[in-house]
Amino acid sequence: MRKLRFRSFAAGFVLPALALTLVVIACADGSAAGGASLGSKPDFRLQSMDGRVIGPVDFPNKVVVVDFWATWCGPCQIQSMILDSLIKGMNGQPVVFLSTDVGETKETVRSFMKANPHPGIPVLLDPESKLSDSLGVQGLPTLMVVDRKGRIMAFHTGLTDADTLQRIIRQASL
Repeated sequence: MRKLRFRSFAAGFVLPALALTLVVIACADGSAAGGASLGSKPDFRLQSMDGRVIGPVDFPNKVVVVDFWATWCGPCQIQSMILDSLIKGMNGQPVVFLSTDVGETKETVRSFMKANPHPGIPVLLDPESKLSDSLGVQGLPTLMVVDRKGRIMAFHTGLTDADTLQRIIRQASL
C-alpha cells in the first residue's frame, strides 16, 4: 500500500516537477537576460518576513546565496530541500543564505511558511517581481551566488545540486 502511495505521489508531483525542471534547464544558459550580469555588484535590499530590510550588501566579506522561489513552484521545493541539507553542513563558514519569494503577497508566504519553515534563513519578499525582473530571473527556482567581494559569481535557473553549489561557494570564497 505504501509503495502505491509513493508511486502516486511521484506520478502526481515529482515526475511533472522533474519534467518542468528539465525544460527550464534546457532553456537556460546560466546567465541573466536583465541587469544581473556576472561580475556585477547587486545592491538590492528587500523587506524580510520578520520586518528587516536586508540584501547581499548587508553581508560584506561573505558569500551570499540567494534562492528565488515561489510557493506554487514544485521544483522550488526540491531546491529548498537541497539547500537545507547543504546549510546544515556549512556551520561556521562565511556563507549566508537568503530565500526570496517572487510575485506573492506576504500573507501567501506566511501561510506557506507555517507548513514549510525555512529555519535560520531570512525570507525576503519581492511581491511585485520588481527585483527579480530587474535581475533577469526568467524561471524558478533561480540561484544567484555573490562572492566575498560582492560580485555576482553565478546565476542559475533550474535545480542546482548540492555538489555543484558547494563547488561554486568554494570558488566564491576565494
